[in-house]
Amino acid sequence: MYSINERNHMMVVTFSGDLTSASLDDLESCRKEILGKKEIKNVVLYFQDVAQLSTDVIPYLTLLQRNIRSMPSEIRLCGLKPGIREKLLKTGVIRGLEVSDDLRTALLSFPKAA
Repeated sequence: MYSINERNHMMVVTFSGDLTSASLDDLESCRKEILGKKEIKNVVLYFQDVAQLSTDVIPYLTLLQRNIRSMPSEIRLCGLKPGIREKLLKTGVIRGLEVSDDLRTALLSFPKAA
């Protein structure tokens, strides 16, 4: 369902498979794991092979993003299928500037550390 990779104050959270109401417990575990990493400054949520996103999951994604921004960390989302991306943008769940087409672009979009 998800995996986390960390390096140099950066975290990539990879989601795979459909995100439905059956995924809510895993999403909550993921959220807690991310929030436990106070040294992280940049987070990428990579929606690899996520073809379906149920409406039950949207509040969790909203909370997760809000929590990440308050760490304070910057966030990027990538790998979103066009239908999911449009749905999240229309509902205001995600900010357009935080969305990248692919993982490489998302990683390169963060400001360089001084």
